[in-house]
Amino acid sequence: MRTAPGLLAALALLAPAAPATAAPPAGPHRPTTTVLLELDTEPAATAWRRAQDDARRDRRTPEQTRRAAAAAGTAGRAAADRSLDTLTAALHRAVPDARPLYRTRTLIGGLAVRLPADELPRLTGLPGLRAVHPVTPKRRANGHSVPLTGAPAVWDGPEGHTGEGVRIGIVDSGIDYTHADFGGPGTPEAYRAVDGAGPAPAGLFPNAKVIGGKDLVGDDYDPDPAAEDYQPEPHPDDNPLDCAANGHGTHVAGTAAGLGVTADGRPYRGPYRPGLDPAAFRVAPGAAPGAQLYAIKVFGCHGSTDQLAAALDLAADPNGDGDLTDRLDVVNLSLGSAFGRPGDADALAADRLAALGSVVVAAAGNEGDVYGIGGSPGSAARVLTAAASVDPHGDADGITVLAPAALAGTVPAHWSSKYTQWDTAAVSGELAAPAEDLDGCDPFSPADADRLRGRIAVLRWTTKDSDRACGSAPRADHAADAGAIGALYAADGDNLGEIAGDDRIPAAILARADGDRLLTATQDGPVTVRLAAPGNALHGAVPQDQPRRTDTLTSFTSRGIGVDGIVKPDLAAPGETIWSAKAGTGSGGMREDGTSMATPHLAGLAALVRSAHPDWSAADTKAALMNTATDTYLHDDRTGPVYGPERTGSGRARADAAVRTPALAYATQLDGAVGVSFGVVEATGRYEASREVEVRNLTDRQLSYRTGYSGSTEVPGARFALSPERVELPPHGTATVTVTLRLAHGLGRAPDPTLDLLQAGHARTYRGELSGRLTLTPADPADPALRVPLFAAPRPATDATALGTPATFAVTGGTRPDLLSVLQPGGAGERWPDCPADGPCADDPADRAADLRYAAAAVDEHGMLHLAAVLWAPAATPAASYGVRASLDLDGDGTPDATVVADRLRGSDVLIARTLDARTGAELDVQPLNGHWGDTDTALLDSDTVLLPVRLSALPAATNLHYTLWTAPTQDPADALSTLGPYPLDLTRPTPVLHPATPGETFHTALPNPLLIHHLNPVGQRVQLLTPKGDPAREAAR
Repeated sequence: MRTAPGLLAALALLAPAAPATAAPPAGPHRPTTTVLLELDTEPAATAWRRAQDDARRDRRTPEQTRRAAAAAGTAGRAAADRSLDTLTAALHRAVPDARPLYRTRTLIGGLAVRLPADELPRLTGLPGLRAVHPVTPKRRANGHSVPLTGAPAVWDGPEGHTGEGVRIGIVDSGIDYTHADFGGPGTPEAYRAVDGAGPAPAGLFPNAKVIGGKDLVGDDYDPDPAAEDYQPEPHPDDNPLDCAANGHGTHVAGTAAGLGVTADGRPYRGPYRPGLDPAAFRVAPGAAPGAQLYAIKVFGCHGSTDQLAAALDLAADPNGDGDLTDRLDVVNLSLGSAFGRPGDADALAADRLAALGSVVVAAAGNEGDVYGIGGSPGSAARVLTAAASVDPHGDADGITVLAPAALAGTVPAHWSSKYTQWDTAAVSGELAAPAEDLDGCDPFSPADADRLRGRIAVLRWTTKDSDRACGSAPRADHAADAGAIGALYAADGDNLGEIAGDDRIPAAILARADGDRLLTATQDGPVTVRLAAPGNALHGAVPQDQPRRTDTLTSFTSRGIGVDGIVKPDLAAPGETIWSAKAGTGSGGMREDGTSMATPHLAGLAALVRSAHPDWSAADTKAALMNTATDTYLHDDRTGPVYGPERTGSGRARADAAVRTPALAYATQLDGAVGVSFGVVEATGRYEASREVEVRNLTDRQLSYRTGYSGSTEVPGARFALSPERVELPPHGTATVTVTLRLAHGLGRAPDPTLDLLQAGHARTYRGELSGRLTLTPADPADPALRVPLFAAPRPATDATALGTPATFAVTGGTRPDLLSVLQPGGAGERWPDCPADGPCADDPADRAADLRYAAAAVDEHGMLHLAAVLWAPAATPAASYGVRASLDLDGDGTPDATVVADRLRGSDVLIARTLDARTGAELDVQPLNGHWGDTDTALLDSDTVLLPVRLSALPAATNLHYTLWTAPTQDPADALSTLGPYPLDLTRPTPVLHPATPGETFHTALPNPLLIHHLNPVGQRVQLLTPKGDPAREAAR
């Protein structure tokens, strides 16, 4: 049997992959999902742009052009509403339980709908429906950091640009417009006097800095069904005041365009110039202090959002009149969802907004160095996607060492967020370290509890997420349970990060040198430390200078994506220990880490560029920032390997160079992408392909550049070739640089030199990548040098096939060894058709990575069960927003006894098959996917085949084994997107699996019609069915 999901396989991406558990927890809510139903009629923006182009072609005046385009936009909105009325009525008839959330008319003609997940098939056949797009829940992803980006040099340049005339949209949790950083009264009382759900008091909002906005959701909104305060119904109003409980949007807005707050708590009004003393500010100015802000609130006080497409529609036409000339100049999206891709509904909307003319800046994500994990909407080609780098200074909290005298003084630390009595309680005591459980991840033994009782526990902390045994909360919980009065986490690195801890005791994290010094001192005698104290003024007040770490990357910034035409992220900016405005405090600040903090740096820099060059397009602004970036490095002191484009894009932004550049360079393959990406290239022999980069002179003078290449990652047998060696640009002229990817016959595989090859004690999976930057060195040294990211992921592929019969066959083709699996075939599934179609269809080719093509299985001579899934399209990674799952019925009674899940060890590229008891959720077995850890290449990334191994000895006795394969975003078969099975498996017929097969090697099987997988062949050419007649059918490439 095979089932299909409603209209789109893209629905696989509607929720992040859940942790591997037996089944979803029971709860009061029927499982729901959110989708955007896209009309088959054009959105208003398309009509607006066409009318504008037509009027210009007819040489109408600017005012005539504006009126014609506005009329077309208004008509387009009205037409969309009529179609949406029809669609909504039909939806209510087909799916009575569906809940329309909002309409989009400008960028996408669509209706966002929340409905029971099991009702998705009923969407088939709705009138006027072109496609269904997943709405993936999005989550919230300056005194020294802003100068590093070159912003003050732009403030103080010949024309003194601070972002004046530019409007930045902050799509976030709102803005505290009463804060002094935005020209408000600057008192906590002023904030408390405002009812966030009521009308904003006249004079407070809008004001000269925060000129407008809207709350789309209300403070209590949180559409996450797993949240304790689940409340999915938006309550919009016209008052986008931020919540003091979180304040994410306020912090972001301050970094982008805050005025600055003086030491006495007043708004800073200038002058803005280089060399401003950070000590003179409670909150330093943002990157573009002259820009205006527009607040679009899509988050409640806590949780996630599914309102982003509505927010982007508002940004395109703030007053909703169909005239899109009032679209926001820059839009900041410090939010996202992991494992993003261009087909996500919000990424599509963001891309269209950028095409319309807004510079859209989005966070890359905070998921670390994991392949394919970069976030959406930052996955969109035209969006400027932000990675997080390190600046020379951090603002830490502090603890005070009281004794011994030799150590006395303030030590930089980061306080735990759950403990709220840092400045009211009195907590001092001696330090003590456990003797057994050094990290506190398990409850302490009686002996360790005796050591910690009444003292401050000092626990070991691992900075790498993938190697950390547990988070901060269980450690603090265990310390408090043992009677400790506080906890210090002694880190093994210098990136402290933020910690949650426990609400009962204060906990703080220390950098490696400070933690080691205190731990060593405890061996010589008592060490007494003060954590909390009445009137404690150490929050964010302890300088943590780190000039050696400047232009390294933060540990959390997400590795991006590298597909044909798109490589992400685009650019880096400071995102660690960023101090900015804190909502509800009047004039205070707070420290935050994240690509959420890097994003508003870039939004502010984009505002500076747009202010300096109002005639430049959004694409020009993005290109200028990317072209003039500088390198980021693995090691301190700007040494060691340079990070490649999948980690940091073009490099760290330099606004001063961006506003001065006389020329721009960008790839021509995909509008707005700037960087060149060949994507994944599987080569069975020599290979060559070319892409073009256009270089455009913006000036009235002749320009000359020498082309070159600065490499970051290498692959043996692969290289980029450039031509010509020099480009000459006449005034306002263009030239083309051709970038050619050349792969030799002896193509190899090598890791990115910045990778940690071991994660959680195992070899990680990785792919070979050739990447760096095309460099354009100007003949005039006064002009900034230019750069364009270059990327390719070449993989040496075999060209193997089997000749013969099932009884005896030989592997032939090429000279490279094959990796062969011989399996018992289960069944085949039909390919979802392309949209639009009358029935189930796929709108994005990537959707087919959730569409099962074949199911097969085998048992090998070592007693290992292998479950094989073949997909209709390659998955970037087999454990992402959705994945392959298997149900095992061991006794043939029709009830699953075990569930096997394609998964990963937390925060890593250690990809595993995790086997669980289907009834209790107990873990039964863990094996590497494709049977090998990552130091053996089994072509597991960007692959259309995957094997899930299970030790038979880890299972209850299998008397009549049947298996079912399915794909889903959860571990619940009810959420399956594609299903094949159940199929029987004969355990008495072992076959070779993942066998290194040399050309000419002969095999014998007792299977009547084995299914062969040549794992190292190119995608679409890996599966082969052998028949008794000896005429093997190798699958066609698709």
